[in-house]
Amino acid sequence: MTDAVARHAGWRARLSPSRAWGGFQHWLTSAEHATVGFSMLRIIFAVAMLLVLLPSFADRHYLWGAGSWWVEPEARRRGWWEPFRLLFSKTDPLLFDLAYVTLIALVVLFLVGFGTRLVTPVLLFFWVGLSTNSTLLTNGGDTLMRIILVFALFADLSRHFSVDAWRRRRRGDRVGPLNGIRRRTPSWLSPLLHNTALILCCYQILLVYLVASLLKLQGEEWVSGTALYYALSLREFQVLPALSAAAWQFAPFIMVGTWFAVVVQLTFPVALLWKPSRYVAVTGLALTHLGIGLLLGLWPFSLAMIALDLLLVRDASWVRVESFARSAVARARAAASAFRSRLTKPAVKTPERRTA
Repeated sequence: MTDAVARHAGWRARLSPSRAWGGFQHWLTSAEHATVGFSMLRIIFAVAMLLVLLPSFADRHYLWGAGSWWVEPEARRRGWWEPFRLLFSKTDPLLFDLAYVTLIALVVLFLVGFGTRLVTPVLLFFWVGLSTNSTLLTNGGDTLMRIILVFALFADLSRHFSVDAWRRRRRGDRVGPLNGIRRRTPSWLSPLLHNTALILCCYQILLVYLVASLLKLQGEEWVSGTALYYALSLREFQVLPALSAAAWQFAPFIMVGTWFAVVVQLTFPVALLWKPSRYVAVTGLALTHLGIGLLLGLWPFSLAMIALDLLLVRDASWVRVESFARSAVARARAAASAFRSRLTKPAVKTPERRTA
């Protein structure tokens, strides 16, 4: 009886509002979380932007430049801030090309993580400026990237897999260009800004999935399990026609895929509360978006959503994944080395017996 009362009191103390608020404050200001996820988000966003900019390079003037005046009334109706509208000129092709090449250079710097703190706001300005020149080339991915890049201004995007990280490791404790500013700021400010950006990004993920699932439930095709059939049979989205045809002709795949998308998106907020279900949901949604990119060609949107999903994986989990991958590679190398040694090892000849 005493043990039961003690356990009940322990749970009540853990769930008390004051203790929960104190734990949240400690989580918010003690250290930066999801640094690996933010670094991967930087890389994936940059790849998604290059998938828009590089294939469109030959048609850039028709899509956003002087040849896109036909979409100007609709673009102006959106009411974008005028400096954004002036960045990519529709009257001077040379100025447009200069801004376009500058944007590509900024994306490359963002990809490799060079001067990320300074490059990110400039990249956001140019990316929004290009988007204001046309409103008919979007699929949701560019809108999502614009929103997340605003939050990412306050996050550490270059802790891993970046030139900035390599330069910090090489410099060590020596004085850097921003060290003086860092010493004058409180130690809790950087984690506070970074983790607040993480919360806002996670809120955006939940909002997208919850609204998408509720809208799907209002459609008869999603409820009946035939929505994927109609999506995959549209010729405008058939990147690989043979693969799309093979997919929409297989009825079990269509039904399971349709309902899986609805269920995973609808239960996603609840699945986040338990670590195993969170990883299952993140993996399932990442595979779903890979399928959308492969079968429908909506790669900017798919990559943006995958990058956001990866923010929900903790840094400790990435460390375990890295450790497992290193051990697997070491075992594979050892097995390959042993196999090569057996192939190159000369065969031992047994002496022949002489008969009397």
